Amino acid sequence: MKRKISSLDEEEKRVSSLLFNKSKKFTENITPLENDIDIDLKPAWVDEDDQQLTAAIIPKVKSDGLYTQKLKLKYETLIGTPGWAKITKKDDNTDKLMRAVGHLQKTKSSGLNKNNLVVKKCPRINYETGNEGPIISNIEFHPKISVVLVGGKSGVVSLFSIGGDVNTKLHSFKLNSMEVDVAQFNPDGSEVYISSKTCHNYCVYNLAKADVKMVQLPKAIKRAKTFKLSPNGKLLATSDKFDEVFIISAQSKELLRVLKLNSYVRSLAFSHNSDQLYCYCAQGEVTVWDLSMYRSVKKFIDNGCVTATCMALSSCGQLIATGSGEGIVNVYETQNITTREPQPLKTISNLTTRITNLRFNSSTEILSVTSSYIPNAVKLVHIPSYEVFNNFPKQNCNQVETVNFSPHSGYMALGNNKSCAYLYRLKHYKNY
Repeated sequence: MKRKISSLDEEEKRVSSLLFNKSKKFTENITPLENDIDIDLKPAWVDEDDQQLTAAIIPKVKSDGLYTQKLKLKYETLIGTPGWAKITKKDDNTDKLMRAVGHLQKTKSSGLNKNNLVVKKCPRINYETGNEGPIISNIEFHPKISVVLVGGKSGVVSLFSIGGDVNTKLHSFKLNSMEVDVAQFNPDGSEVYISSKTCHNYCVYNLAKADVKMVQLPKAIKRAKTFKLSPNGKLLATSDKFDEVFIISAQSKELLRVLKLNSYVRSLAFSHNSDQLYCYCAQGEVTVWDLSMYRSVKKFIDNGCVTATCMALSSCGQLIATGSGEGIVNVYETQNITTREPQPLKTISNLTTRITNLRFNSSTEILSVTSSYIPNAVKLVHIPSYEVFNNFPKQNCNQVETVNFSPHSGYMALGNNKSCAYLYRLKHYKNY
């Protein structure tokens, strides 16, 4: 009996010493256990095709790592990040940990460099065709996929798939006796609305069916001198350059309302949420209409404007840019338009001839300012510094008719009076 008790005491002392004694015995005893554990991490599956792909497929790529990185960047540029891969809202505890452990916190991506715009010139979009007319009046990017529409004064409309290195023609069609002045995709990209300043009708092109449908404008409208589709795709606003704006249902094609103004209408722009319509009149007056009540809610005079030409609203809804026949561009904050004669946030006077095209990019970091009256009269303005990028354009672009940006600003397109639709890759933006 005594032997049993003593053996139990000895065992208890041994265990206590192992667990609580500050010696190397504990670590020495568990080390062999770690070595005995066989951890074999294997991939969930193996794709045989992956073994056949090598870096030699893409020229100038020497390693498999660079090849994989290039493929990933190419996919994100053309397609974007898949919905299932998007990061959801962070947990509060994770945020606290990240704030406490500074070296783990990922730094925010820097904004667009105001001094230098990193641009790569890509092959010309319409290299395969070139028959859209001597003047490329419209270039539109598809809202969902990497497809571009090019239209010109010949009435030919062409669709191209763009990939940066190769641009492939998808389809072309001709609108008889109709010059293409405006073309806009609807929000889901299933249809394109095309109008001409010389016609009483407009075209609705269905991409899935490759079907062209001509639609007559209401009898009160002689020609669609200005033509805009609302961002939500429900309304059309058009004017024959007199003092009336016609609001049309995009679905039923019926005339909903006629808005009366004080002078000839030069430019129209819907607000980002389609609730308001901005009308820029010949004498420089801007009228803002509430489309829920069809009532004028604001009126102001564009500072220093003698002859109004064009107008653009940012996609965020915070900025409005107006261009005049004197080559002056004024930029206003929409929330600060509270008086009859508001002061512009910034006045841009880098061009000296009539402003013919204004366009904000999707992130409201770039404003393109264009005049088609002289060669190379195109400026890209950095926002919010409002400094002009001096390194664009580097080439001779001739007389620039239109400038546009892809949905995520990965690409910029430029059309001129020499049948050319140029494409540029803006490397600061990763997605199409």
